[in-house]
Amino acid sequence: MTELSSHADVLTAEEFAHLSGPRCAVLGQPIEHSLSPVLHTAGYEALGLDFTYARIEAGQARDVRHLLEAADSNVRGFSVTMPIKSDALELADLATTRAHEIGAANTLVPTEDGKWLADNTDVDGVTACLESVRKQGVELDGTQAVVVGNGGTARPAVAALAAAGCTHVTVLARSERALNLQALVESFGMEFSWHRFDEPGLAASTRSASVVISTVPAHAAENLCEDLCHARAIIDVIYDPYPTPLLTAARDAGIPHADGLRMLAGQAEEQFRLFTGHEVPSGLMLATVLQAKAEAH
Repeated sequence: MTELSSHADVLTAEEFAHLSGPRCAVLGQPIEHSLSPVLHTAGYEALGLDFTYARIEAGQARDVRHLLEAADSNVRGFSVTMPIKSDALELADLATTRAHEIGAANTLVPTEDGKWLADNTDVDGVTACLESVRKQGVELDGTQAVVVGNGGTARPAVAALAAAGCTHVTVLARSERALNLQALVESFGMEFSWHRFDEPGLAASTRSASVVISTVPAHAAENLCEDLCHARAIIDVIYDPYPTPLLTAARDAGIPHADGLRMLAGQAEEQFRLFTGHEVPSGLMLATVLQAKAEAH
């Protein structure tokens, strides 16, 4: 195996192609700060797998296409981040139902017949957060949930809420673009409503919610903390800065909560299984990402 540190430099597609042995990579732009190599490498080391995991700068569809076409049998999969999640879905030969529904993929896996399968394990990441607040005593089945934001992460959040048994999703957003989520919410059989950030009575929406999932940058949610913390639980998928103002407010209020590091670990666990065929040891990736974040500070 070609040695790469957990904080490896960014590779070009050509450099990645010349690595030996089973290998995976995370694709995106910018990519140098991705924690994915740290997480996956920890799994390899724990299970004694002779795998390499790299970072590759890839910001356009043509970059993804080139990597898929150039991949040999030792390339076991790609993690995909912004801005190419939609491109990953479009360029794959096959896609899971949830990737189709969400309209984006964060995972590309080669199949036995040489095709590429797109999946979206961000759903698993949000599910890990929901399971965490459930273990803290929050009931989700048959309840109303609030999603803050209408961007890329809001869509897997909706899918995870549906799987958890929620029956109504209220989207909080700056504008009518919140309506972009209506079809997705209703496709899962849930009721949909939306409100602007600046509407009076925002707290009324959150008081009836089992959980708020914030998918917006930390600064965008900061002024909403007081209103959002009327919910029975808070999930903030953002982990830079860490902790976010919203997460800090939830902790201070004694509200059950889960953060973006748990989501990051949850989505990586499922990617690891898809790439290697092995389950990562329980709790390893969360412990790894918490340690990496602590060391960064």
